[in-house]
Amino acid sequence: MVFDNLVDLYSVKERKVFFRHVHNTDLTHIAEDIESYRLEIQKRYEDDEHLLDIFNLLRRIFFKLTGSLLPYGSVIESELEKELINNFYIIKNSYPELFSSTVIHLAKSFNQILSLDINSMQKIVYEYIQTTSEVGNELAVVTKRALTSKEKKLLTKKVSSSCIIRFYTDNSFRKVIHTFGKVLYIGSPNYFGDYVNNTFKGSEIVFFSYDIFTNSLQSKLLLEELDNNIVQSTIYNGIILGKPNQRKIDIKLRETESVDVAVNKILEDQNILDNIQEAIEASLVYLENDRVLFVPRESKIRIFFPDQKKDFIKQVDFKDIEEDDFIVIRNERDTKLIAEVADQILQSKANRYRMLQNEWKDRLRSMLDIHGLTHLSRILTNEYSLKTASIASIRSWCDDDSICPTELPLLLRALKYNDNQTEEIYAKMKEIRSAHLKAGRLISNKLMKEISIDIIEELQEQGFYNFASEEFDGASFNIERIVSIDNSSYSISPYNLMQPLDID
Repeated sequence: MVFDNLVDLYSVKERKVFFRHVHNTDLTHIAEDIESYRLEIQKRYEDDEHLLDIFNLLRRIFFKLTGSLLPYGSVIESELEKELINNFYIIKNSYPELFSSTVIHLAKSFNQILSLDINSMQKIVYEYIQTTSEVGNELAVVTKRALTSKEKKLLTKKVSSSCIIRFYTDNSFRKVIHTFGKVLYIGSPNYFGDYVNNTFKGSEIVFFSYDIFTNSLQSKLLLEELDNNIVQSTIYNGIILGKPNQRKIDIKLRETESVDVAVNKILEDQNILDNIQEAIEASLVYLENDRVLFVPRESKIRIFFPDQKKDFIKQVDFKDIEEDDFIVIRNERDTKLIAEVADQILQSKANRYRMLQNEWKDRLRSMLDIHGLTHLSRILTNEYSLKTASIASIRSWCDDDSICPTELPLLLRALKYNDNQTEEIYAKMKEIRSAHLKAGRLISNKLMKEISIDIIEELQEQGFYNFASEEFDGASFNIERIVSIDNSSYSISPYNLMQPLDID
């Protein structure tokens, strides 16, 4: 069966490629005005840092609007909309010339589009599906990010149930060894990259793109470095290309740039300089749907292998993970659940140990109330020789989740415990920490046993799968596809490790 699919995939039968162009006046005006704004701050404001931050915000919102199938008025969360309005007021008050020349037009266009209960892209794609779907026809809808259930319903409403519609992300579609009657890409060929230029998985392929972007596909001379008398490419044999669209507006907006900016913002926000002693060397892993993960370079990672008949979750060294692997990540660290299971492991000792843990934390919080973070950091560093007493560390030690900091004995002495008390508390905190580690392993192992291989279809389509445990009420984790890996070394605060971070 797989071999038949491969033969069909690379057959030379006729395939048609069309380009559908979607127009929305407000989005066109927004794109033009963002470009004018970029040129203005570059020429007249010497790339003012604050204005550049606002530019990145404008660009981010613009791509959220062009990348969604929801009504425009529902795309932007209320907090993000408030941030946008506040920044318009800041420009009006601090940069009146820029506001009157460019930003006022932007504000009006955003106000207009965010009040609309329609979506031009969704309307065109839905009409195409409705008018061209046939009984028994298989249709694939391919997007960069996984569509929400609401977006899927907007495309499938009133469509004949006999028409099979499957939804894929760009990355998941690349792994599908199957051909369809129709393949609909929500975005231009440039948006999806070279793969769509040389792999045609449908008898009819349609690229839907806003007309402010170029929407075209050009056959490339593959294998041109080889002797054409010996080797001939048949990739474009039988491929019929429809009428392309070349954008008439010179808009230098790139979504990948906004992704880079978002990652840099995450690195800045964690304020590594304030926590340099506890920073951990990590690499950056890009996940499906515009999320990233900082992974410790010297760590074991759980990987889900959907093609295995058994033992489909294994731990591997970080250096051995690859693109398109599925990584398993527990959500929100399940700290409350881990503490409960750890207390079961400690049995009758749990209450006494937790009382000691709360007691030294209360002393630390009282000391913090007296001196403040900055002064307390200096006292612990200079008078008690703690090397890890940064502001961020002290905050962390005050949290309930902190159990046994590296320099706990020195910290306890600073909190006026005598030697015997220090020795006892340190020993008990190490026992609690050990119980937490055992609890984490126990929970993970039981969760893994609950995973069914039946999730593979949804996992392949969306690029991620959220799983909640039946045995442990509230414990859950994600299985996420690795899109790419940046093996550069980053110094990352512990709270940013192994937590999927949204860069949208």
